[in-house]
Amino acid sequence: MEFENIEKEAEETMKRRKEILGRRGTTGLAVLSIFAGLVAVLATPSQARNKVVMEGKEPAYQVGRYDSHDRFRYNGEGIIHGVGKITIDLDPDAKKGSVVATFKGEDGEWKVVQEKFKMIKTNVYLHGATGGDVDASMSPPVLPKIWTYVATWGPAVVWHNGKLAWKGVGHLMVTEEVRDPVTGKVDFKGPMKVKEYPGSVYNPSGIQVHFVAHPKEEPTKGYLPPYTKFLHLMYDTVEWK
Repeated sequence: MEFENIEKEAEETMKRRKEILGRRGTTGLAVLSIFAGLVAVLATPSQARNKVVMEGKEPAYQVGRYDSHDRFRYNGEGIIHGVGKITIDLDPDAKKGSVVATFKGEDGEWKVVQEKFKMIKTNVYLHGATGGDVDASMSPPVLPKIWTYVATWGPAVVWHNGKLAWKGVGHLMVTEEVRDPVTGKVDFKGPMKVKEYPGSVYNPSGIQVHFVAHPKEEPTKGYLPPYTKFLHLMYDTVEWK
């Protein structure tokens, strides 16, 4: 990708984001972050490529126990606070890179690694009633429609307390701040009510990291999401490299 094309794409992204934030009456702090994070890693003009390199730090927490029936906890209850970080190093154009997350809390010590990717998207809307800018099968209505700086889908390996827990599916999102960092609440009433109550994000100028993983299994009723095992990690401090 030529430098001129990258620069133009970044300007268009910033313009679009500013328009969104302007309509909401918020500041454009996140716009500067996406410009710095996605277009800062350049070699020569002929070698220039978008890169996403960042680290998610504490406050870190797990949303519900991995084997509980609710791993989204819109009411903010059941949030497990702990210590951990997530390292993200991605080349979206080539669909290559790595995501490595660690977390330690009341539900044990976790490590999740994602090094292969079915899809990587940048600067898109996800979730909501329609899935946003990607197919709804990849972006179910488990959160309000949310602006996403980078997202991945693909295989993931999960360790629990030092032992292999499962090899399954992982999904990363770096998004505007949808969950209240103090109360843990999300302005959302769940997938069944998304059309009548679409919900909203908490702070469009903030940034949060979400990383979820589950084994490959058939959906099971009574669980949110519909899997008997589901790990949902979040990090509220993001540092662009």
